[in-house]
Amino acid sequence: MRNGTGEILTRLRDAGPLSRAELARQTRISSAGVTKITAQLHAAGLVGEYALQGHSVGRPPVSLSLNPDAYRVLAIHLGAGQAQVALFDLMLNGGPVRSAGFDLTDPIESIIDVAVRLSNEVMQEASSTNLKILGVGVGVPGSVDDTKRINIHSVLAGWKNVAFAQAFESLLGLPVVIEHNATAIAMAEARYGDGREAESILHLFLGQGLGAGFAQTGPGERCSPVEIGHVAVNPGGPSCRCGGHGCLERYFSEQPLRQVVGDTDIARPDLVAAAMRTDDWPTIYEYLLQALSTTVTLLGPERVVLGGDLNTAPDAFLNDLRRDLAPRVMPQQRERLKIGRTSLPGPAGASGAACVALESFFYSGGPAFAQPMSQLAPQT
Repeated sequence: MRNGTGEILTRLRDAGPLSRAELARQTRISSAGVTKITAQLHAAGLVGEYALQGHSVGRPPVSLSLNPDAYRVLAIHLGAGQAQVALFDLMLNGGPVRSAGFDLTDPIESIIDVAVRLSNEVMQEASSTNLKILGVGVGVPGSVDDTKRINIHSVLAGWKNVAFAQAFESLLGLPVVIEHNATAIAMAEARYGDGREAESILHLFLGQGLGAGFAQTGPGERCSPVEIGHVAVNPGGPSCRCGGHGCLERYFSEQPLRQVVGDTDIARPDLVAAAMRTDDWPTIYEYLLQALSTTVTLLGPERVVLGGDLNTAPDAFLNDLRRDLAPRVMPQQRERLKIGRTSLPGPAGASGAACVALESFFYSGGPAFAQPMSQLAPQT
């Protein structure tokens, strides 16, 4: 839920530069309220004022523009088999990035230690340029509690009730918020990627497992994980780690695709292309279509975004999906449905984690603005 400050910051991010009059019309905040809030933001160095050109009569109107370099957020993405740490500015432009791969079967304490070490390296670089960091967003593989602080359960990693927010806060000294990683990426696509043109997005992510996230930015704004990998596409099929049988992930994820391809050394981004050349592909693809069409029919996204190893799948895969998915959904859905690859800058997982931090600590007008605005002025 955004307050007045958050509404103005969000409008400047999405549609800026804007005049105070335009902000008042778009946010429905009174002119006096807009003037007060923008004066505070300007004093804190968060927005700049620019006279509009081409006006020869009277005082030229002034537009306001967000200063994306005023602050940074730290992003930590804990994916299947690797972690990424990065700094992003207020517009999600890529900053200094550090990444490391490590096995998620390692103890939780080791995973946290590596992520903290990388985070401190990145923040040390930031401190040399006097950058102020608002907080930390963490993308995790699995469901998250309502407070956005605990990774309740991860089928892939085998985690339960891991208090990542508290752990990172105590070690990094910054406020932390966590989110299901595929959901976080869907949010980032909706806020900063090509999905800004759509009111709802389904992000489909292929890695060691298969997951998805849903983000709706139009009326009834919401986001949620989508366990598409555990949709039963063949109830009599092999048992799944979730306790079910014949789940899509048992056919369309890293290990089953490797088995079909028969090459344990093939690079993971090349798996879909290799699987498409096998005799098993028509059955695998049918299972994917079955689960995806059901998901699209139920959620009604305007855009399906392919991420992870699907982002490197052949154009033929993308073209097949565009051709075959539409006839399986409702007529009103197929008219507006678009399917494409992720458009996020840098590692998509880190972009998603950064988006979660920005939404929580900046564009909501929430925790970051609980202190006096003067204390938020960037360090010099």
